[in-house]
Amino acid sequence: MKNIVTFDKSLKKDILDIFDKSIDEEGYIVEKSNTKQRVLSAEGDELELEDFAGIKKGSEVFIKNNIISLIDYVNSDKK
Repeated sequence: MKNIVTFDKSLKKDILDIFDKSIDEEGYIVEKSNTKQRVLSAEGDELELEDFAGIKKGSEVFIKNNIISLIDYVNSDKK
């Protein structure tokens, strides 16, 4: 069974801060140490703060907040 942690939208920046991430001037999640390097979702897309749903345990795989990404995450251990 997957461990899923949910959090309020207002905590997104705090969660990202724990993982040394910040938000650039265009609203994308970036590395704090290199603000030109945007993080990618599991699908390989640059990820905006509003689309951030979580980070996969044991890695820095960012999960988008759409149903397909969430289903893929839940099913990823079943493979």
